[in-house]
Amino acid sequence: MEPMSSQPGSGMMSMDGDEHASHHPGMGDMSSMGNAGGSSSKPAGMEGMMGRMLPEAGQALSATPGSDKADAGCCGARGRTPLYTFMMTHPNLTSEERQMLADIAAQRMQDGLREIGAASVDAGQSMSLEAMRRSSQDIHEGVSLLDSGMAARAAATGLVNPQIVAFNWFNTQMGLPAAETRQQNSIFFGLTPAHLVFMTILILVSIALLILQILRLHRVQEILNATRVSVPQPPSPPAPPSPMNNGPKPPVPPTPGSGDGTVVSTVIPPRQGLWRGSLKVARVIRETPAIATFYLVPADGGRIPFDFKPGQFVQLTIEPTSGKPATRSYTIASSPGRIEHLELTIKREEQGLVSRYLHDTVKEGDLLKIAGPSGMFTFTGEEADSIVLLSGGVGITPMMAVLRYLTDIVWPGDIYFVYSAHESADYVFRQEIEWLERRNDKLRVIATMRRSPGTEWSGPEGRITKELLQQSVPDLVNRRIHVCGPPGMMASMKTMLADLGVPAANVHSEAFGPAAMKPAPAAVAATPTRGSSSPATTPAATTITFSTSGKSAPLQLDESVLDAADAAGVTIPSSCRSGICGMCITHLLQGQVTMAVEDGLDPADKAKGFILACQAKTTGGPLVVEA
Repeated sequence: MEPMSSQPGSGMMSMDGDEHASHHPGMGDMSSMGNAGGSSSKPAGMEGMMGRMLPEAGQALSATPGSDKADAGCCGARGRTPLYTFMMTHPNLTSEERQMLADIAAQRMQDGLREIGAASVDAGQSMSLEAMRRSSQDIHEGVSLLDSGMAARAAATGLVNPQIVAFNWFNTQMGLPAAETRQQNSIFFGLTPAHLVFMTILILVSIALLILQILRLHRVQEILNATRVSVPQPPSPPAPPSPMNNGPKPPVPPTPGSGDGTVVSTVIPPRQGLWRGSLKVARVIRETPAIATFYLVPADGGRIPFDFKPGQFVQLTIEPTSGKPATRSYTIASSPGRIEHLELTIKREEQGLVSRYLHDTVKEGDLLKIAGPSGMFTFTGEEADSIVLLSGGVGITPMMAVLRYLTDIVWPGDIYFVYSAHESADYVFRQEIEWLERRNDKLRVIATMRRSPGTEWSGPEGRITKELLQQSVPDLVNRRIHVCGPPGMMASMKTMLADLGVPAANVHSEAFGPAAMKPAPAAVAATPTRGSSSPATTPAATTITFSTSGKSAPLQLDESVLDAADAAGVTIPSSCRSGICGMCITHLLQGQVTMAVEDGLDPADKAKGFILACQAKTTGGPLVVEA
């Protein structure tokens, strides 16, 4: 083998052997290279040294073979090129180059194994420390040869890129991190299949999360739309039929919003007209032996079809006998904030046609005809900064609606819930009321009743008294008070509150029972004197005209508009017939009337010409009403 060429193109191997030997004494003549098939087991020259310096398989291959075939495979016209340099510049080998590299690898592995074996024998036969140190170095060089042969074999068979093998050796010599040794298998912009699969999964998960977020926002918007209602522009009332009308002229009600409606929250809904339709009985809950709660829902699902205020009622119509409908009014016991159902808590009365039918006949799945909501006996929390809810018997239902609603909106005012029942077995909603008191520190519950056999009761007994109210409700005279219960209880409570100094303006009431209590007649304003004041004199009759139905009927001076309508076959919705509920409100188009009780009539409505048909009586002239 001729000495290594110093011509240009020989790269790092261009220095001659003597110059190199001067830098590495003891390394021998490095200008000569061992033949791949020679007898020497130690490759000579720089490239042999490079091979011995490779630390592990797969990291480097730097020695040039000594065979002519090898020289031919790695040399150009200007001289031989070191093998590691050749592999750096030839990442894609031809079949001949791969065969050459495989031969070199086989020779190196054989040389390394021979050197390891010979050094092992020398180490076993030598007893001196210096000889064993030399044997250890020979073994290390043999291992390096074996490693370099294995790396070259991997590059020749295609398991490792030849360029990576050469770069790893270079990085090792320079103290740099080793290059990636695995076979690159990128298929798209340098990405491997594993990378593509992982990124695809991440993209799909992100798309799924985005779709879920869009669906969630869409659902939230649907809920918001469902909890809002458009208030239509009310029609103008009809003009008076005659210029002879000397009663109050009905002005045009103000428009609540633009022509397309004004969006108003359903938590405190505005007053609206009656809704009429059917609701399905979803559930019947037995509260006490004589009281049951009916859960009503729309037959086609969704929210209830109208808004209401806590304390309002609906009219329920049944037809126990074909062709003979019967209508009764029942307070809504549920909170206005719970728009998915309506609760009616009804006591079974032995003489009550409708209540007996509901308790004995109606079952889950039945449809009930409903009209409503109606009533002015309401409290939303805006009317006062505290409230006293005073009730007895089934009169608790409007109080429960108010209590539930105020709890739902976390109302900050004080709530005094005063309730009376005959005995503890009749205590309606007892568990819920006690639970609400525990979770609402603004609620104080005062209940009084006898203990029923087999039940527990340690509270006050008997009826509500002045002393109980004074002890339980501080500053009673300055608080708003709502009273509801049977007529006898109502009269007693109003008298008691008046004796305690509570102003009448602070007391708001609604009567319950088969017949509402008859209020004391109020002063009649602007009633002209007609005829003799003798009791034997029969009041002169006049006429009443119902503009919508086109009917007319005689009207006695002491006869209410509602009574005259019933006699003429004209339907005016009504409930209590005592001026409290406000159900029979109608529009007076002509004439003048007096009303003994106006509790159910809003002053603003009265100013617009509306009257309570059950209380309105003519002052002597003919009347025209919208009915």
